[in-house]
Amino acid sequence: MFRQIFKNINKNDMKNILIIISALLLSSSLLGQQLPLTESYFVDKYALSSAFAGNSENSSLFASYRRDWSGVNTGPKTFRLSYHDGFKSKAGLGGKIIFDKTGIFQQFFGMATYTYRVEFAQSHFLFLGLSAGFYRNTLNFSDYYNDPNFTTDPTMINKDVKSKLKFVSDYSMVYSFNDLQAGVMFTNVNFGNSKYSGVDVKYKPLSNFLIHATYTIGLNDTWYFTPLVILRGGADIKSFLELAAQASYKKKVWASLIHRGEGVLGFGVGVNMYKGILFNYNYNMSSNIAVNSFQNHEITLGINLGDFMKKD
Repeated sequence: MFRQIFKNINKNDMKNILIIISALLLSSSLLGQQLPLTESYFVDKYALSSAFAGNSENSSLFASYRRDWSGVNTGPKTFRLSYHDGFKSKAGLGGKIIFDKTGIFQQFFGMATYTYRVEFAQSHFLFLGLSAGFYRNTLNFSDYYNDPNFTTDPTMINKDVKSKLKFVSDYSMVYSFNDLQAGVMFTNVNFGNSKYSGVDVKYKPLSNFLIHATYTIGLNDTWYFTPLVILRGGADIKSFLELAAQASYKKKVWASLIHRGEGVLGFGVGVNMYKGILFNYNYNMSSNIAVNSFQNHEITLGINLGDFMKKD
């Protein structure tokens, strides 16, 4: 099978594939924790896998804000900004910024993505993606020292501690055939340990994997149904399964349901408001924890720029 696939790939395609694969082989082991979660993947496929950058239906700009554990003041808050577009018939570019804060812990990701698309048989595509960028972790001790309810511990420092910028990368591959898509992504692959500036502490940045499969079913000319399966995990974290499904009417209005891990349930709603301006809202809760503590909210705004300007 693989011989036939590579037989159908021309020399230029093979050159681009070898460049990406060579870069992937330079990456090190997959160890660490989980990336900040998002449930905007139905409207922004780039949030699901880097390989979709430049390969979805439109050039897109997305911004989202997520508030986890909203019943807890120090619960996680995540802001994402991303853009992706295809600059050639087979290649694409993307970029994303992720800012996440949980209590005194703060992390920042800035990544750029290059993708390449190969048609190895009629209507059978491989999307290959490679991202590279920087990661920084910060401990905001000053948040506590400036809090009148906090009793100062003399063993702690009274200033923020920032890590040095750390190079990270991710790589991904998606197989696409008509309305079926399945892929794998390894995120935050990095080299060695990271260090804090001015403090003799080392740590290993986050790294994990994500496997997904989705299929869009056209029920008729107006209604579409899309189930999605996601498996997340890593060498040092517990793997968990996420099941989701979206129903949409003329791809203008949609609603979704999700079930993640052990007892996390949620829903989402969205609308294409005007000329590709999208609004999406997601909410989920845990059946194992008090509702007033575990409530997650995510708001996403997107613009499909191709609806505003005609692309060649």
